[in-house]
Amino acid sequence: MWRYTALPVKVAVLDARACIPVLIFVLYWSWTTAYIAIAGILFFTVISWFGLTVPAVARLLRRLLVGSIRPAVPAWNRRRMA
Repeated sequence: MWRYTALPVKVAVLDARACIPVLIFVLYWSWTTAYIAIAGILFFTVISWFGLTVPAVARLLRRLLVGSIRPAVPAWNRRRMA
């Protein structure tokens, strides 16, 4: 019972977070929300296919935006040759 508690929550084959755009589409039917729901399902399917979660993708995007510079680390604690 406790074995699968660290795994992401899934509803059938979808990540549970992918159900949020679908819920919005069910509550407010329009083509715009249908496109948003389809895009959300595709996004969560692709990142789960790569073996990532939403927090991991957020960290990846933050790393791509900020780069290798870490201004919060003092100069004497930076690794010079790494």
